[in-house]
Amino acid sequence: MSTDWKRLLDDLNVPNWTEGKNCSPGRINIQCPFCSDKSNHGSIGLEKGDYQCWRCEGGHPVRALSLVARIPMDSARDLIRKYSHGVSAYTPTQCKSTSGVKSITLPGRPIGEPHRKYLHGRGFDPEELEFYHGILGTDMVGDWQGIDFRYRIIIPVYDCHGNLCTFQGRDYTGKQELRYKCCPVEKAVVHHKHLLYGAELAQNRNRIVVVEGVFDQWRMGPGSVATFGTSLTREQVSLLTQWPEVIFLFDPEPEAQQHARDYARDIAACGCSVEVCAAEFGLDAKGNPRDPGDLTPAEAQDIMKELGIKA
Repeated sequence: MSTDWKRLLDDLNVPNWTEGKNCSPGRINIQCPFCSDKSNHGSIGLEKGDYQCWRCEGGHPVRALSLVARIPMDSARDLIRKYSHGVSAYTPTQCKSTSGVKSITLPGRPIGEPHRKYLHGRGFDPEELEFYHGILGTDMVGDWQGIDFRYRIIIPVYDCHGNLCTFQGRDYTGKQELRYKCCPVEKAVVHHKHLLYGAELAQNRNRIVVVEGVFDQWRMGPGSVATFGTSLTREQVSLLTQWPEVIFLFDPEPEAQQHARDYARDIAACGCSVEVCAAEFGLDAKGNPRDPGDLTPAEAQDIMKELGIKA
């Protein structure tokens, strides 16, 4: 999203410069409110909205606008969104159908002993997942509209209003070629990559934790959403901007962390407060790095508490 910083600062009577001393192409300069700046060392990127100062470490652009304009943080955030222009990938929008499908039914039936055994082995409470997420299960009978979903845990995916939009099937045997199998796009109400898993349980919160997969979200609990991988779509980034504070808790691999940093910059440009948490979760029994889904419930609760997320 591009914000018209020049017009915004002018309307707030904040002195600003786009040329001359200390100025660089593509940035607009102001007197830095975070240090004893007597000149115009603070600058805001005209495209990404990032804030820098040549004298100090700077701060968040929303905080900078709040200080220089002497307005509350909430007002500064709202004004940044108001002064955005052009076709924005990150303005919050409602999810739209990708196929004209109005509703879907799920394969499967209430989970049985094989499903429960698998979930218990992963450290999850099956009853809790049934209650909060409506999971189902298939066994040798798993045909759905001509597609094989046998021997899977069926995971419904809802939009932020709680409307069923699509689903995934997770293999519980360890023998199938595909661990995850998704509802085909043409049969879904909304593509799963246009949604945030768990968003319907987090609507009344100011702070959200963003994880990669469904099992990560299950472990971290309400107050977290999953993006179905480290690559986000325009729609997912847009949805994340509805929360004032966003914390990325992606897996510790360098590529995942870089993706988190890239999307954090985009979301911060919309006026949200964004953090990237590069947490190390230790190694599993095989010596592989753990991700959030591998944590114990107690470990996950401690991390969420440390991140300021209430259960």
